[in-house]
Amino acid sequence: MKKSYNSDLYSISYKMKKERRRKILLWIFNILGIVIILNLILSFLIFPVRERSNSMTPDIPQKSMLFVTPIIPEVKRGDVLLIDKDSLLDSIPKKFLNSVIRCFTFQQKGLYSDSDHLSSKMALRRVVGVPGDTIYMKNFIVYVKPEGEKHFLSEFELTEKPYDIEVFNLPAEWDESIGLKSEFSPVTLGPNEYYLLADNRFSSMDCRYWGIIKKDDVIAKTLVLYFPFTKIRLF
Repeated sequence: MKKSYNSDLYSISYKMKKERRRKILLWIFNILGIVIILNLILSFLIFPVRERSNSMTPDIPQKSMLFVTPIIPEVKRGDVLLIDKDSLLDSIPKKFLNSVIRCFTFQQKGLYSDSDHLSSKMALRRVVGVPGDTIYMKNFIVYVKPEGEKHFLSEFELTEKPYDIEVFNLPAEWDESIGLKSEFSPVTLGPNEYYLLADNRFSSMDCRYWGIIKKDDVIAKTLVLYFPFTKIRLF
């Protein structure tokens, strides 16, 4: 009887240990599954960014938090896009290598930054010119002649998404070689070419310095500003 009793205890103990291991493994697999799903979402659907500078004031204040998406079926005038500032001035092979690294690290690492999407290496900029547009700037305001049209209209007359910009009236004797230019001659955008500017036109780097960009240079498109709460808005 004693032997049978010990055997029963051993059998029960073994089953309990087996059940405990099964539950632990189930928890581990569930946690791994959640982590993988979150990484996929943050890589391919939506992720947060912080605007560290005052480049997009007044519509996007400094230290704002936004959600952006790498899914960009179409780019329109007025869209706010996330780009990697450093990669714009680099070679095509290095850009390709950077995109491969970002793909296999769930968009968290790259050649130009060892931090996440809140990196100061990246920038939010607004689309003022799309393929086929002829554009020029005067007194920090962009004028656009869409493909097939005869007349120029201001950027504010053509955009479907109202926005404000921050500009300054420069003195007549201002040296245009200092800082970013307040005007440039007409330029026509080719296929897959875009012109992006900061909303703070006076002191922020943008296509006036980088040159025209391609859609492949874009990391993501802004969806919503969710902090500060007083500035919540859709894009």
